[in-house]
Amino acid sequence: MATILVGPEHKKFMVHQTLLCDRSKYFAKALTGSFEESKTGTVKLEDVSPVLFKIVVSWFYCGKIVYTASEDGSNIDQDFAGFGDGDENKMNEDDISTWPKQVLVELYVLADRLDIKRLRDNTIDALITAISESSLSLRVRSYAFVDSNTTAESSLRKFAVDCLAYHLRHSMVDHGFWLDLPHDIAITALLLSAQRAPRALCNSCHLRGLIRNAVKLADDHPCKYEDKMSIMMDNCLYHEHADDEEKKACQASRNQTAKK
Repeated sequence: MATILVGPEHKKFMVHQTLLCDRSKYFAKALTGSFEESKTGTVKLEDVSPVLFKIVVSWFYCGKIVYTASEDGSNIDQDFAGFGDGDENKMNEDDISTWPKQVLVELYVLADRLDIKRLRDNTIDALITAISESSLSLRVRSYAFVDSNTTAESSLRKFAVDCLAYHLRHSMVDHGFWLDLPHDIAITALLLSAQRAPRALCNSCHLRGLIRNAVKLADDHPCKYEDKMSIMMDNCLYHEHADDEEKKACQASRNQTAKK
């Protein structure tokens, strides 16, 4: 067992070392390399939220994003209080759509830091489900967090920009909302939105609009022939697949799950 000390209060998590090293490249380097952690079997993550790491540990063992109440008697309302209110005002442990989106946004960034590719993909799927089922997009706080903690190549950043460009552009949004957004993300989303043909156009007109606006999309891009919100068309657009075979397997797995 490895000991992970999380947060400024060093909350202790005991996790099987083999599992940590198999799922996370970060822990594999720390616990099997020449670092002090490999000798002591202890890793400190003092700037990480124990609530988020608890979700990570649950994912290690059961392979899905779930909330588990703490042994100290705390509940989901207490644990998620620092992430903002749930979108439905009443959070449900088993319904991710009622969780604050900020939880999932920060979970992705933590998965990126710990170098856990599968968890990043799973978190994107959870965000898509949450936004689809709650009909609410990300809030300014989440966009600010993404802007400060991701690079231009980040799948989460691309997801956030698409949320603005495709979801919010068709809604009446308060002027102050745009002023409060990080400038880089706001400008990128507005430019992307401006390049798109109006979604009321038929498919052939949409394609001509893309050509006229010099928008270059890959042939397999979900918005190539129809102007729909890409985050609702193909989750794999934001996944990190090694090749086409892995992408096809991912799509097949989601289709099978959807049928169930």
